[in-house]
Amino acid sequence: MARDYYRDLGVDRKADEKTIKSAYRKLARKYHPDVNPGDAAAEAKFKEISQAYEVLGNPEKRELYDRYGSNWEAAQQGGGGFVGDETMQVDFGNFGSMFDQFFRGGHADMGTRKAPVQSRDVERPVEVTLEEIESGTKRSLSYQVQDACKSCDGTGQVRTRNAKTCAVCGGSGQTGGVFGMPSVCSACAGTGKSTLENCPTCSGRGAIQTTRKVEVKIPAGVNEGQKLRVPGGGSRGANGRAGDLFVIIKEAAHPTFTRKGADLETEVEVSYLEAILGGSIRVPTLQGPVSMNLPECTQVGQKFRLAEKGLPQIKGARGSLYVRIKVRLPKALSDNERKLLKQLSEAEK
Repeated sequence: MARDYYRDLGVDRKADEKTIKSAYRKLARKYHPDVNPGDAAAEAKFKEISQAYEVLGNPEKRELYDRYGSNWEAAQQGGGGFVGDETMQVDFGNFGSMFDQFFRGGHADMGTRKAPVQSRDVERPVEVTLEEIESGTKRSLSYQVQDACKSCDGTGQVRTRNAKTCAVCGGSGQTGGVFGMPSVCSACAGTGKSTLENCPTCSGRGAIQTTRKVEVKIPAGVNEGQKLRVPGGGSRGANGRAGDLFVIIKEAAHPTFTRKGADLETEVEVSYLEAILGGSIRVPTLQGPVSMNLPECTQVGQKFRLAEKGLPQIKGARGSLYVRIKVRLPKALSDNERKLLKQLSEAEK
């Protein structure tokens, strides 16, 4: 079905230029993506009304549209020829600049400033040991962020007293339009002159590098990859509000323990006689060494569980420690050891 640009803008076909412009301004304010972030329906509606205004706001294009309807563009290109109805491809970027001209400070003797720098979240990794995860700890962080420049309100541009040739349109006051027709330059509002220049404080970037220093509390039981939020620790925008800092937990490798969730695993070496005869052995834990009773005839690689000797959890019970037994064999035997082992071997037979 062919589009009706008059219906899109909600105006009568006999509406004058002022009425059409006023209708577009009202609808653009309502449906612009900046006003409706993430709203696909609003973005689609904004495209429709902008496309309609691009045609009805131009007397030559409007005359062709009134005469040929949806085939006005083909008539324009072909000197009045007529082709089948086609869907036009719209350059959304140009409609954005048209919105800038209307609503973002475009004045005939001033020009339009760029959109100010917005606040942003930042992420920083922090490596912690199992001992720190066991007890909880703190970290003092010093890091760099890009805060909005206060000298130019985060736009990268400042006003000057003397107007200069517009750098966007080269002084012509026009830029390429949506359908190959020139449109008003949004940077200078069509004057070809601008009183804007790059901010000397930030060199036109709109942001300056700032050092942040914060102390982060790392609770006991944190997990690898977990993010801890520090409100206001991110980059500050032109509106004065700052994003957040997210501290990403990185777990350092441990020489003794391997972590599996809240549980820990370790390996304890015993002599072959301890494995055979059993007895009390010393086992390392994050809280310090403890005694464990080794039963007779313990097998190589056999595991034993020590309850609540693992890591704490932010939510839930403390984990366990699993002890894997490694048997140490002698590298040489004395004559007496050899004699006794032969006696033991004969007894087994």
